[in-house]
Parts: sequence; C-alpha cells; structure tokens
Amino acid sequence: MRRVFRATLLTACALMGLSAALSQEYTLKLNVKEGDTFKYRMTMDIDFGGQSVLVTTTVTNKVLKVEENGNIQMESASSELIVKFGDQEMPQPASPATKITFKPNGEVVKMESAQGPLPSNMGSAVFPDKPVKAGDKWSHTVKGQNGAPDIETTYELIGAEKVADSEALKMKVSARAANAKEGEGFSSSGHIWIDPKTGMLIKSEMQLKGWQVEGAPMPIDGTMKMELVK
Repeated sequence: MRRVFRATLLTACALMGLSAALSQEYTLKLNVKEGDTFKYRMTMDIDFGGQSVLVTTTVTNKVLKVEENGNIQMESASSELIVKFGDQEMPQPASPATKITFKPNGEVVKMESAQGPLPSNMGSAVFPDKPVKAGDKWSHTVKGQNGAPDIETTYELIGAEKVADSEALKMKVSARAANAKEGEGFSSSGHIWIDPKTGMLIKSEMQLKGWQVEGAPMPIDGTMKMELVK
C-alpha cells in the first residue's frame, strides 16, 4: 500500500510540475545595454543548381546605443566567410556591416547598408505585446528591404529548454514572402532558441526555400544554422 501511495504521490507531483511549466508566462523583449556583443557561428548548406555548397561565417552583433525611447541600435557584421565547393574552399571578402535599429519587441525600425534582397536579421524574433506561454502563437510582417517582398512570419512558443549551459525558450518559426503563390517565392521553417533574459538569439535551425541571394543566377534552397559562440 505504501508503495502504491508513494508512486501515486510522485506521479501527481510530476504532473503538477509539468502543468506549472506549461502555464508559465514569459514577457519577452530585448534587454541589452550599450557595448553588449553577441557572436554567432553561421553555417549554410545550400543546393546550388544540384551542387552542394557549404558556407560558413562568423556574425557579430554589437549594441551601439540604447535610445531614450527604448529603441536599440545594433551593428551586424560578418567575418571569416568561406564558401566550400566539394573539397575546394574559397575565402570571401566580408560584406559591409549592417546597422539595424530595433524596437524593444525586436521589430526593425530602420536598416542601413543592408545587403541582399531579404532582411539580414533572419535569425531574430519579433515578440508579442503581452506575456506568452507554451502553445501561444503570434505573427508579424517584416517590410522587405531593397525591393524585396514583405516577409510574413508566424511564431509558436514550444517551451523552456536548455541549450548547452544556457536556459532558452524554444520557438517554432515559419515565414514566407507575402502574396506569393503556394510553392513559389521565399519561405522558411524551423526553430529558434531565445535567451529569456536578453531576448537575443542563442541558436537557430532553419530550412530555406526560394532564397534570392545577390549575385546568384537562381533562387536557392538549403539549411541555415546559427549558434551563439561564447
């Protein structure tokens, strides 16, 4: 009888803990200060006309200023860019840095010196204006830059999860070019992991389709991964 009672008690405690975890709410926003730097290792494995191409680079996001209204000016720069065809590695020159101004909820206010037809902040998230819990969904439309289409993105909070030694919130993300026909235009899907304290990306794993890359003769498909380097 004691064993049955103990097992029942442990099961009840486990269910209560799970229920509490699922019902926990998070208020998400960018919480950074001037001088904060976040360095990521980005890997893109793309299909270029039937040829597998591996692209690796380091992306460094540095907080330049936190304005009085809470907006955040950040500079994003890439370095150590290498394109690999088969066994051949070809180092590439770095693109000009992009200066991005964000609202506290992660929405882009202004983007300067942006390169390419898609927003260069693909790894970031836009947060809702109210607390969220596991299972909650929300959406946001990012205005395209340099003649690119608007990108409609949907988010779903999966829940808390540990990435290496960091606490993170895992989100399911899907995006597509506005007004594009099914199967046409840019689309992406995958997951991102966000630091609940800073609102910054810890990790992302995305599938990309129809990506218009500057200089490429055709849209490309592939995967993109980013992970915070400590």
